[in-house]
Amino acid sequence: MFKVDTLIAFELVATHGSFTAAAQANQQTPMAISKQVSKLEKQLAQALFERTTRHLQLTDFGRNFRQEAQAVLTQHQSLSNWVKGQHGEISGELSIVAQSSEFYQETIFPWLAEFHQRYPKLKLKFDLKENVIDIDKDHFDIYWGVGEYLGTKSASLKRRLLWQSQCGIFASPEYLAQYGTPQVPDDLEGHQLIGYLHNKPDNLLILNSTEQPGEPNYIALQSPISTVTGHIELAASGLGMINAGDDVFRIKSLVDQHKLLPVLQEYWLPNAEIFVYYHQTAQQQKTVRTFLDFFLRKRDEWL
Repeated sequence: MFKVDTLIAFELVATHGSFTAAAQANQQTPMAISKQVSKLEKQLAQALFERTTRHLQLTDFGRNFRQEAQAVLTQHQSLSNWVKGQHGEISGELSIVAQSSEFYQETIFPWLAEFHQRYPKLKLKFDLKENVIDIDKDHFDIYWGVGEYLGTKSASLKRRLLWQSQCGIFASPEYLAQYGTPQVPDDLEGHQLIGYLHNKPDNLLILNSTEQPGEPNYIALQSPISTVTGHIELAASGLGMINAGDDVFRIKSLVDQHKLLPVLQEYWLPNAEIFVYYHQTAQQQKTVRTFLDFFLRKRDEWL
């Protein structure tokens, strides 16, 4: 293999016609340039220059070798420019999936114009998959706003925490007027839950365990409606109770408007967590790192 520095030294001597001029052009000593050329000639077992007292001239072999060497140097320069471009400007394509459009609205879309202005050559593709994600079938670069189950199912994924809140329980005043306001979990008999369609089963209300605080306790309720979207709106219309993060913007807004009321607050599960997952590589893709660093810095501004 020929070292690039040696090929550059040879090209400089061929261009300038002397070791001294070549050394000045490359900020080296004439002896250093001469040693590199001599080393190259020894490696080739061929003379590259006809040396005279006044000038250096390429041999026939040297002229042919120079053409090949110039092609290699051109390719090396092109590769070097490409690498510098990758470090200097983010480009490419990222595919992102989330399990609710609301999470996009609250954590990404308000700052998307700023991100695009900063990284105009990075194309983003946002998708929505409201049922359970299987990374063998659902191929994305970033899985945004997904619960702990994805990390349990797919240990190869890396993750970072996006959101941590209490898993609250909410119902409308109209619903509670009809079914009663439970004070303890035993009062939940006869109550209704708006189920999440892809949970198995889809009729479980999540509470904090009284025996193992911090661990979920599941209570099966009647679930006449199961859906993948619209839980908050359906709860506000009086169709059943729901689990939801206590700091979700729409939940807080509806509570302020007295269209939803917190229920069984002493039994809310603390520290419910939502993550961003991404594929593990030897060196994390720069596009993925850029996306995560930008939007995670916006966490304090999320709705």
